[in-house]
Amino acid sequence: MNGNNFRTLGIYADGMVLQRNTVNCIFGDGADGEVKLSFKDVTVTAAAAPDGTWKIEYNPGEAGGPFELKLESAGSTITFKDVWVGEVWVNSGQSNAQLPMDRLRYSYPHEMRLPKDNNIRMITVPITFSYDGPKDSVENPTWICASPQTIHLMSGTAYFFASNLSKELGVPVGIINASQGGSPITSWMSEESLKQLGKTNYLKQLEKWRKPGAVKEQQEREMRAATEWQKNLEANDIGLNENWEKLSFQDIAQDPLWKDCFIPNNFYDLKEGGVCWFKKEIELTDAEYTFLTRLDEPVRLWLGVIVESDKAWVNGVYCGETGYCYPPRRYVIPKDVLHPGKNTITIRVVKTNQTPIRFYEDKTYAIFTSKERFSLDGEWKKRVACDAPNRPGSTFFEWQPTALYNSMLAPAFNYAVAGALWYQGESNTWGAFEYAELLKTMIATWREKFIYAKKNMPVVVVQLPKWGDGYKDEQRNYPEDWAWLRKAQADGVAAAGNAALASMVDAGEWNDLHPEDKIVVGERSAREALRLGYGIESDTAPVMKDFTVTTDKVKVRFDQEVIMNNSELVGVEGLYFVCRRESDMPFAGNDSLHIKAKGTVVGPDTIEVEIPSQIKESGYPIKELRYLWTNCPEFVTLYSKSGLPVQPFIVGL
Repeated sequence: MNGNNFRTLGIYADGMVLQRNTVNCIFGDGADGEVKLSFKDVTVTAAAAPDGTWKIEYNPGEAGGPFELKLESAGSTITFKDVWVGEVWVNSGQSNAQLPMDRLRYSYPHEMRLPKDNNIRMITVPITFSYDGPKDSVENPTWICASPQTIHLMSGTAYFFASNLSKELGVPVGIINASQGGSPITSWMSEESLKQLGKTNYLKQLEKWRKPGAVKEQQEREMRAATEWQKNLEANDIGLNENWEKLSFQDIAQDPLWKDCFIPNNFYDLKEGGVCWFKKEIELTDAEYTFLTRLDEPVRLWLGVIVESDKAWVNGVYCGETGYCYPPRRYVIPKDVLHPGKNTITIRVVKTNQTPIRFYEDKTYAIFTSKERFSLDGEWKKRVACDAPNRPGSTFFEWQPTALYNSMLAPAFNYAVAGALWYQGESNTWGAFEYAELLKTMIATWREKFIYAKKNMPVVVVQLPKWGDGYKDEQRNYPEDWAWLRKAQADGVAAAGNAALASMVDAGEWNDLHPEDKIVVGERSAREALRLGYGIESDTAPVMKDFTVTTDKVKVRFDQEVIMNNSELVGVEGLYFVCRRESDMPFAGNDSLHIKAKGTVVGPDTIEVEIPSQIKESGYPIKELRYLWTNCPEFVTLYSKSGLPVQPFIVGL
């Protein structure tokens, strides 16, 4: 890029993908007089405004690449290289939209090694926030193409979505990845849309942080409090002060302060914050040690998922640490640390609030290589090192209303796109009652602001998958907040029009908020995008059409043929009746029964659900029949012929 002042704004950079066969726009400032664009066989000129701002519209034509795009003004030249033409989609939302392929490398080793693919390209918008209206640019925009050197940086959801689109359409696909972990939907909405909806609670939050100095003052206050808390924690942690990481298992085996425990498990030793240490011993024979270390590959230490933060050692040597609760603990044991005989694994776990220390079940706790594995499940020792008050809270400023809309989405509004993929909702499960309206309004705003997209830009919404917060359903008595959010997603999609819900209720992991089956997300989202945006017909997930009730049965009919996907199960799982006595109280949860039921497929599009005798005996009147109406359905057995799960439903009886 030459010239001191002449520049582009927005997200333009080498390696970008331009939307094919439609009007595109490129803009900037610092121009003197006329600006000329040259691309392929197209030359377009435009006059700069007196203040030096400029904008050029052009049509890049058919898909292909690589090309150069040149801009000239008063002797200054900007040249973008390695430019491609194809399809451009926005990928936005929270952590599951953001989760990089680096986190998924053990689930998709094949994809991590694939050769360079010029047809899959992505810009990851830097995470920033702003409360002062839409921004027109981002710092150092960088487009990358998929390769063994770059794929780890790409959003997993967006990568598999783009890969499926590109294979089906045979053209390059570019993704504008604007996503941020934990972000609620209102952080991706405009101030005007929140005013339109009369959301004064969110507008008050915005005004609070928009005041001059408010953010800086809060950041400094929270930093002081957090630093003081951490300082006191470390001063009081006798494990740190006495170097417990260097103690062998034999050193503590007879110490009554070190208690027997079992991992994986939940631990309630600390009422609020504090530190607890864990130790385990494994004994390696000479042969086992040789098998474990003979390969030219690292020996790995995996410690499942831990709440909240941890630090790990083997034989007193540091192996790794994770500062918060969600990522899997995947560490490497340094060379020559293990030895024949007794080896000690030590974990220091920090807890910051009333939540118990948790080692999630059904995760890998092991020392292993590709050829050898030693499980760490089972008996451990634990000792509380100190307790502490709850850690002072912190404000996530990027989660505040309009913050990400202004700073991460708005710079792309002048970029021509084909559609948008939205994977969000986990942070709004507390407010499912308003989510459909927010989603509908957000989609309408995006369609208005992405001015070079089609008038009714297609939007694909990823349905929340199953998740149990590390608890199975039977441990939590049918939690429903995610089920209601799924309904709100479906309602918002229906109200928005030209939008689709990518069905994911059978995907996900009960014990991981960030499930690694992103290939399923990409495949199903791309299927909906191809149907909405390109007229490529495909089946949709079956939905309930109608129902009839008799004395002892309920018949439910769907909008298409349904089949059981597991011949070993007897009957359709995931059904239950809600029985409730009449009450003047608006929430009478303690005076209701949830009674499981089984369904039978009795026709191509019909199931029959028998009313259990237990209901008649209870004396409670039936109020509802529900299907998959829980956060984490254990069995999903009813599908379309093409393999999409029947959608959750709730019907009043």
